[in-house]
Amino acid sequence: MKKGFANTELIIVTLVLAVLLFFTVPKVMLLVHKAQEGYTKHELGRMRSAIAAYYGEHQGVYPTDDLSSLVPEYIEKIPQAKVPGFAPSNAVSTGSFAQVFTNAGGWAYVNDPKDKDHFGELFVNVDMKDSYGKKWLEH
Repeated sequence: MKKGFANTELIIVTLVLAVLLFFTVPKVMLLVHKAQEGYTKHELGRMRSAIAAYYGEHQGVYPTDDLSSLVPEYIEKIPQAKVPGFAPSNAVSTGSFAQVFTNAGGWAYVNDPKDKDHFGELFVNVDMKDSYGKKWLEH
């Protein structure tokens, strides 16, 4: 009597594993994307808090640089923005509200004092929606 698996059994096991992977991989990828978004939203909040602390300690003046003045006193480093579809980036685009959105990933900071409506605001530099359907600009 021959020991081992028959070819038919191996094919069935392979097919079952393929079907399981077909259904689980998209769910896992969705969880990875949501985790990246959660991380980025958390870091956005931390960065905004650091900007507010800077503002409070500098008599109502926002940073006018690329936020490097926050490091290391207010935040240990500029964190990466991790948005699905974009490479993780800690780059900070600066300028007026109309200039900062380059849709390149990373951060967008309005550091132009002439832009009275948006001076001191920080956003994620992407023009798309998160996994919940909310535009990143609205966070």
